[in-house]
Amino acid sequence: MTVKKNIYFNPINNLSYLDHFIFNLKLIVFVLFSFPLIFIALILGEIIPFFGKWLPVIFHKLLLWLLSINVEYEGNYQRAKDCNFFVSNHLSYLDIPILGSIFPLRFVAKSEVQFWPVFGFLSKLARTIFIKRKRSDSVIQKSKIFDLLSSGDKVCIFPEGTTSDGNRVLDFKSSSFSALENQNFLIQPVIICYSDLNGIPINRWLRPVIAWYGDMDLKPHILKLVTLRSIKIKLIFIDPVCSNHFASRKNLSNYLEEKIKFFYSSSFSKTLAR
Repeated sequence: MTVKKNIYFNPINNLSYLDHFIFNLKLIVFVLFSFPLIFIALILGEIIPFFGKWLPVIFHKLLLWLLSINVEYEGNYQRAKDCNFFVSNHLSYLDIPILGSIFPLRFVAKSEVQFWPVFGFLSKLARTIFIKRKRSDSVIQKSKIFDLLSSGDKVCIFPEGTTSDGNRVLDFKSSSFSALENQNFLIQPVIICYSDLNGIPINRWLRPVIAWYGDMDLKPHILKLVTLRSIKIKLIFIDPVCSNHFASRKNLSNYLEEKIKFFYSSSFSKTLAR
Protein backbone atom coordinates (compact mmCIF):
# COMPACT_ATOMS: atom_id res chain seq x y z
CA MET A 1 0.00 0.00 0.00
CA THR A 2 1.30 3.44 -0.92
CA VAL A 3 1.19 6.03 1.84
CA LYS A 4 0.24 9.48 0.63
CA LYS A 5 2.70 12.12 1.76
CA ASN A 6 2.03 15.77 2.56
CA ILE A 7 2.39 17.83 -0.60
CA TYR A 8 2.60 21.60 -0.49
CA PHE A 9 1.91 23.17 -3.86
CA ASN A 10 3.93 26.27 -4.67
CA PRO A 11 2.12 28.50 -7.19
CA ILE A 12 5.43 29.73 -8.62
CA ASN A 13 8.22 27.24 -8.23
CA ASN A 14 10.79 28.69 -10.60
CA LEU A 15 12.99 30.97 -8.54
CA SER A 16 15.89 32.42 -10.47
CA TYR A 17 19.52 32.42 -9.37
CA LEU A 18 19.05 36.08 -8.48
CA ASP A 19 16.10 35.21 -6.21
CA HIS A 20 18.20 32.60 -4.41
CA PHE A 21 21.11 35.01 -4.10
CA ILE A 22 18.89 37.74 -2.62
CA PHE A 23 17.33 35.35 -0.12
CA ASN A 24 20.71 33.97 0.96
CA LEU A 25 22.04 37.51 1.36
CA LYS A 26 19.02 38.45 3.46
CA LEU A 27 19.48 35.28 5.51
CA ILE A 28 23.07 36.27 6.33
CA VAL A 29 21.92 39.74 7.42
CA PHE A 30 19.10 38.16 9.47
CA VAL A 31 21.51 35.85 11.29
CA LEU A 32 24.04 38.63 11.93
CA PHE A 33 21.38 40.80 13.54
CA SER A 34 19.48 38.00 15.29
CA PHE A 35 22.34 36.58 17.33
CA PRO A 36 23.09 39.88 19.12
CA LEU A 37 19.34 40.35 19.77
CA ILE A 38 19.07 36.86 21.28
CA PHE A 39 22.22 37.40 23.34
CA ILE A 40 20.97 40.73 24.73
CA ALA A 41 17.56 39.20 25.45
CA LEU A 42 19.18 36.34 27.38
CA ILE A 43 21.43 38.63 29.43
CA LEU A 44 19.26 41.71 29.94
CA GLY A 45 15.72 40.57 29.17
CA GLU A 46 14.83 39.86 32.79
CA ILE A 47 16.84 42.72 34.26
CA ILE A 48 15.64 45.53 31.99
CA PRO A 49 11.93 45.14 31.09
CA PHE A 50 12.30 47.38 28.03
CA PHE A 51 14.63 44.86 26.36
CA GLY A 52 12.46 41.93 27.36
CA LYS A 53 9.42 43.56 25.72
CA TRP A 54 10.80 45.14 22.58
CA LEU A 55 13.63 42.87 21.39
CA PRO A 56 11.10 40.17 20.34
CA VAL A 57 9.26 42.85 18.31
CA ILE A 58 12.48 43.70 16.45
CA PHE A 59 13.22 40.00 15.89
CA HIS A 60 9.74 39.45 14.45
CA LYS A 61 10.15 42.43 12.12
CA LEU A 62 13.44 40.98 10.88
CA LEU A 63 11.78 37.62 10.26
CA LEU A 64 9.00 39.22 8.20
CA TRP A 65 11.65 41.08 6.19
CA LEU A 66 13.57 37.83 5.58
CA LEU A 67 10.46 36.02 4.32
CA SER A 68 9.27 39.04 2.28
CA ILE A 69 6.00 39.21 4.21
CA ASN A 70 4.07 42.42 3.55
CA VAL A 71 1.40 43.38 6.07
CA GLU A 72 -1.48 45.73 5.33
CA TYR A 73 -3.70 47.13 8.07
CA GLU A 74 -7.43 47.67 7.98
CA GLY A 75 -9.24 49.44 10.77
CA ASN A 76 -7.90 51.60 13.57
CA TYR A 77 -4.89 49.59 14.70
CA GLN A 78 -3.48 52.64 16.53
CA ARG A 79 -6.38 52.31 18.96
CA ALA A 80 -5.20 48.78 19.74
CA LYS A 81 -2.29 50.26 21.71
CA ASP A 82 -4.75 50.92 24.54
CA CYS A 83 -5.97 47.31 24.67
CA ASN A 84 -4.93 44.68 27.20
CA PHE A 85 -6.09 41.50 25.49
CA PHE A 86 -5.75 40.48 21.83
CA VAL A 87 -7.84 37.77 20.18
CA SER A 88 -7.15 36.37 16.71
CA ASN A 89 -7.89 33.50 14.36
CA HIS A 90 -5.05 31.01 13.86
CA LEU A 91 -3.76 29.46 10.63
CA SER A 92 0.02 29.16 10.85
CA TYR A 93 3.17 29.56 12.92
CA LEU A 94 3.59 32.78 10.90
CA ASP A 95 0.69 34.32 12.84
CA ILE A 96 2.97 34.88 15.82
CA PRO A 97 5.71 36.98 14.15
CA ILE A 98 3.03 38.87 12.18
CA LEU A 99 1.18 39.95 15.33
CA GLY A 100 4.35 40.12 17.41
CA SER A 101 5.94 42.62 15.02
CA ILE A 102 3.34 45.28 15.95
CA PHE A 103 3.22 45.31 19.76
CA PRO A 104 5.16 43.59 22.57
CA LEU A 105 2.59 40.82 23.00
CA ARG A 106 2.75 37.83 25.30
CA PHE A 107 1.30 34.84 23.46
CA VAL A 108 -0.45 31.96 25.15
CA ALA A 109 0.65 28.50 23.96
CA LYS A 110 0.25 24.90 25.06
CA SER A 111 2.98 23.74 27.43
CA GLU A 112 4.43 21.27 24.89
CA VAL A 113 5.68 24.13 22.71
CA GLN A 114 8.42 25.06 25.20
CA PHE A 115 10.12 21.71 24.47
CA TRP A 116 10.12 22.09 20.66
CA PRO A 117 13.59 22.49 19.09
CA VAL A 118 14.40 26.15 18.25
CA PHE A 119 10.72 27.23 18.44
CA GLY A 120 10.62 26.44 22.15
CA PHE A 121 13.77 28.41 22.85
CA LEU A 122 12.59 31.43 20.87
CA SER A 123 9.11 31.32 22.42
CA LYS A 124 10.66 31.46 25.90
CA LEU A 125 12.71 34.51 24.89
CA ALA A 126 9.49 36.09 23.60
CA ARG A 127 7.97 35.65 27.09
CA THR A 128 5.33 33.20 25.92
CA ILE A 129 2.81 32.04 28.53
CA PHE A 130 2.75 28.24 28.57
CA ILE A 131 -0.41 26.58 29.82
CA LYS A 132 -1.42 23.00 30.48
CA ARG A 133 -4.74 21.95 29.04
CA LYS A 134 -5.87 20.18 32.17
CA ARG A 135 -9.01 21.10 34.06
CA SER A 136 -7.11 20.76 37.34
CA ASP A 137 -4.70 23.55 36.30
CA SER A 138 -7.37 25.94 35.02
CA VAL A 139 -7.46 28.07 38.20
CA ILE A 140 -3.68 28.51 38.19
CA GLN A 141 -3.66 29.44 34.48
CA LYS A 142 -6.51 31.91 34.98
CA SER A 143 -4.69 33.58 37.88
CA LYS A 144 -1.43 33.78 35.93
CA ILE A 145 -2.99 35.51 32.93
CA PHE A 146 -5.02 37.84 35.15
CA ASP A 147 -1.87 38.91 37.04
CA LEU A 148 -0.05 39.66 33.78
CA LEU A 149 -2.95 41.71 32.43
CA SER A 150 -3.22 43.60 35.72
CA SER A 151 0.49 44.43 35.59
CA GLY A 152 0.09 46.06 32.17
CA ASP A 153 1.27 43.26 29.86
CA LYS A 154 -0.55 42.73 26.58
CA VAL A 155 -1.68 39.12 26.17
CA CYS A 156 -2.66 37.48 22.87
CA ILE A 157 -4.62 34.25 22.49
CA PHE A 158 -5.85 32.07 19.64
CA PRO A 159 -9.17 30.84 21.08
CA GLU A 160 -9.65 28.17 18.40
CA GLY A 161 -7.08 26.21 20.37
CA THR A 162 -5.31 25.01 17.22
CA THR A 163 -4.57 26.07 13.66
CA SER A 164 -7.23 25.76 10.96
CA ASP A 165 -6.89 24.98 7.24
CA GLY A 166 -7.60 28.64 6.50
CA ASN A 167 -10.92 28.02 4.75
CA ARG A 168 -12.88 28.84 7.89
CA VAL A 169 -12.48 29.90 11.51
CA LEU A 170 -12.93 27.10 14.03
CA ASP A 171 -15.24 27.35 17.05
CA PHE A 172 -13.79 29.21 20.03
CA LYS A 173 -13.10 27.63 23.40
CA SER A 174 -14.79 29.82 26.02
CA SER A 175 -12.25 28.68 28.65
CA SER A 176 -9.73 30.92 26.86
CA PHE A 177 -11.53 33.92 28.35
CA SER A 178 -11.78 32.77 31.97
CA ALA A 179 -9.27 35.38 33.19
CA LEU A 180 -11.49 38.14 31.77
CA GLU A 181 -14.75 37.11 33.41
CA ASN A 182 -16.21 39.89 35.61
CA GLN A 183 -13.13 42.03 34.96
CA ASN A 184 -12.58 45.35 33.20
CA PHE A 185 -10.12 44.69 30.36
CA LEU A 186 -10.15 46.13 26.85
CA ILE A 187 -10.13 43.44 24.17
CA GLN A 188 -8.88 43.90 20.60
CA PRO A 189 -10.18 41.38 18.05
CA VAL A 190 -7.81 40.92 15.09
CA ILE A 191 -8.45 38.98 11.89
CA ILE A 192 -5.47 37.56 9.99
CA CYS A 193 -6.09 37.11 6.25
CA TYR A 194 -3.37 35.73 3.98
CA SER A 195 -4.32 37.22 0.62
CA ASP A 196 -1.49 36.73 -1.92
CA LEU A 197 1.42 34.41 -2.67
CA ASN A 198 3.91 35.75 -5.20
CA GLY A 199 1.26 38.23 -6.32
CA ILE A 200 -1.34 35.49 -6.87
CA PRO A 201 -4.60 35.69 -4.85
CA ILE A 202 -4.81 32.75 -2.44
CA ASN A 203 -7.67 30.31 -2.98
CA ARG A 204 -8.61 27.23 -0.97
CA TRP A 205 -6.16 25.05 -2.97
CA LEU A 206 -3.22 27.33 -2.22
CA ARG A 207 -3.97 27.77 1.48
CA PRO A 208 -1.92 24.70 2.56
CA VAL A 209 1.19 26.59 1.40
CA ILE A 210 0.57 28.95 4.32
CA ALA A 211 -1.77 27.14 6.72
CA TRP A 212 -0.07 24.54 8.91
CA TYR A 213 -2.60 22.19 10.44
CA GLY A 214 -3.50 18.59 11.14
CA ASP A 215 -0.59 16.16 10.79
CA MET A 216 1.48 18.30 8.42
CA ASP A 217 5.22 17.87 8.80
CA LEU A 218 6.86 21.13 9.86
CA LYS A 219 10.19 20.89 8.03
CA PRO A 220 8.90 20.40 4.45
CA HIS A 221 6.25 23.04 5.06
CA ILE A 222 8.90 25.61 6.05
CA LEU A 223 11.16 24.63 3.14
CA LYS A 224 8.32 25.32 0.70
CA LEU A 225 7.46 28.55 2.45
CA VAL A 226 10.94 30.06 2.08
CA THR A 227 10.86 29.52 -1.70
CA LEU A 228 8.09 32.10 -2.08
CA ARG A 229 9.06 35.52 -3.40
CA SER A 230 6.41 37.34 -1.40
CA ILE A 231 3.52 36.83 1.00
CA LYS A 232 0.83 39.43 1.48
CA ILE A 233 -1.28 39.60 4.63
CA LYS A 234 -4.13 41.81 5.72
CA LEU A 235 -4.67 42.45 9.43
CA ILE A 236 -8.18 43.63 10.20
CA PHE A 237 -8.65 45.48 13.49
CA ILE A 238 -12.31 45.73 14.45
CA ASP A 239 -13.74 47.78 17.31
CA PRO A 240 -12.38 46.82 20.75
CA VAL A 241 -14.82 45.67 23.45
CA CYS A 242 -14.75 45.74 27.25
CA SER A 243 -14.90 42.42 29.06
CA ASN A 244 -17.26 43.79 31.73
CA HIS A 245 -19.94 44.40 29.11
CA PHE A 246 -20.63 40.65 28.99
CA ALA A 247 -22.46 38.59 31.58
CA SER A 248 -20.16 35.59 31.25
CA ARG A 249 -17.09 34.34 29.44
CA LYS A 250 -19.33 32.28 27.15
CA ASN A 251 -21.20 35.37 26.04
CA LEU A 252 -17.89 37.12 25.40
CA SER A 253 -16.51 34.12 23.54
CA ASN A 254 -19.64 33.80 21.36
CA TYR A 255 -19.58 37.51 20.51
CA LEU A 256 -15.90 37.52 19.48
CA GLU A 257 -16.28 34.25 17.57
CA GLU A 258 -19.21 35.65 15.58
CA LYS A 259 -17.35 38.88 14.77
CA ILE A 260 -14.10 37.23 13.72
CA LYS A 261 -15.87 34.58 11.63
CA PHE A 262 -17.92 37.27 9.86
CA PHE A 263 -14.96 39.50 8.96
CA TYR A 264 -12.77 36.54 7.99
CA SER A 265 -15.46 35.10 5.74
CA SER A 266 -16.03 38.50 4.12
CA SER A 267 -12.31 39.00 3.46
CA PHE A 268 -11.95 35.43 2.17
CA SER A 269 -14.81 35.97 -0.27
CA LYS A 270 -13.23 39.19 -1.57
CA THR A 271 -9.94 37.36 -2.18
CA LEU A 272 -11.66 34.58 -4.13
CA ALA A 273 -13.57 37.13 -6.20
CA ARG A 274 -10.39 38.83 -7.44
